[in-house]
Amino acid sequence: MNKRSLYLFFLLISAVIYTHCNNSRKTQSEVQKFTIRKVNLRDQISQSGEVKPLIRVELKSEASGKIERIYVKEGQRISKGDTILTIDPSRLYNQLNKLDLSLKKSKIDFSIAKRNYDNAVELVNDGAISQTKLQDLKLTTELCSIECQQQQLEIKDIKDQLDKTVILSPMNGVITSLLVEEGEIAVSATSGFQSGTSIGTIADISKLEVVTTIGEVDYVKLHTGQKVTIKPEALEGTHTHGTIDFIALSARKKENEELSGFEVRITIDSLIAGIAPGINVNVEFIILQKDSVLGIPCHFVNSKDSITSCVMMITDEKGKETDKIVNITTGQTDYRFFEIISGLKEGDVVLYKSENHFNKE
Repeated sequence: MNKRSLYLFFLLISAVIYTHCNNSRKTQSEVQKFTIRKVNLRDQISQSGEVKPLIRVELKSEASGKIERIYVKEGQRISKGDTILTIDPSRLYNQLNKLDLSLKKSKIDFSIAKRNYDNAVELVNDGAISQTKLQDLKLTTELCSIECQQQQLEIKDIKDQLDKTVILSPMNGVITSLLVEEGEIAVSATSGFQSGTSIGTIADISKLEVVTTIGEVDYVKLHTGQKVTIKPEALEGTHTHGTIDFIALSARKKENEELSGFEVRITIDSLIAGIAPGINVNVEFIILQKDSVLGIPCHFVNSKDSITSCVMMITDEKGKETDKIVNITTGQTDYRFFEIISGLKEGDVVLYKSENHFNKE
C-alpha cells in the first residue's frame, strides 16, 4: 500500500469514528427521561430601587432676612425643638417700630374723630349741625377705628415673623442635607411669589423605605403586604426583608422609554449594616412560591391549547418499554417546571425527544 492509499485509509477511518461519536452525542442529547416527582416552584422579579427615609421634612424659612447663625451641621442628630438657625431680625424690628408709631397716630385720629362725633350729636338736636354732617363724622370715626384694627393685625403679623426668625427642628432625626450658609439671604416660603429658600432636610433614619418602579407587565402580580427581599448592591451576601406598603394606581412613563412603570414603596422591616438613605439596593419580589408539588420540566410538555397539554409517557408492556401520548392538566409554572394537576402521578416516567414525536397522535 503506497503512502497516498495509506493516507486515504486513515482519513476514512477518522471520518467514520467522528461520525459515530457525533451521532452518539446527538442521540444522547435528543432523548431525555424524567421521573415525575415533587418539586419546589419559585419565580421572582428583580428590580433596583433607592433607599429613602419613611419620614422626612424639608425645611423652609417662614421669615425673610439674612441668616445670622447656623447651629447644626449636616449629618448631625437633633431632637424636636432644637435650634437650627436664626435670621437677623433687625429689619422686622424696624417695621414693628414704624407700625407702633402709626398705631399711636391712628389712635389719636380716632380719639379726635370720636370727640367731634360726640359733640355733633349734642348739636344736631339744636339744629346747629345737619344730619348729613353728623353721618359724615360717624363714618370718619369708623374709618379711624378700622385703621387702628388693621395696624394691630399688621403688628401681630410682624411679631409672628419675629418668632419665626428662630427656626426649630419639627421632629427627632438627622440633618441629611443642609443647603444654606451664614450670611445668605433667606426668602419666606409664605410670600406667595415663590417657593421660598430651602434650608435643608431632616429625616428619621430609623424608619426607611425602598422606592422602585415595576413595569406594567409585572405590577399586577404584586399586592400590598407582600414580603420582599432587599439586597444592598455594595455589600454582597447580605440581605434584609421588607413589606410592600404602596403601589401606585397610575403609571408613569420616563423619557425615551416605551413601557410605563408603577411606583412601588417598600417598608424595610429590619435595618442592617449597609442600608442607608440614598443607596441603591436590589429588590426581589417573589411572585410564585409553591413547595412539594408534582412537577415536570417545561420542555417535556406540548401545549395543544390554553387548556390541554400532553406528554410522552413510558409504559411497561410485557416487560418491554413503550411510549404513548397522554393528556395532562398543568397548573402554575416558574418557567423551569410545570405544576401537574392531573394526568400523571409520582413515579411515572416521561420522555422527551428533540424531534416532534407528538405527531404520532
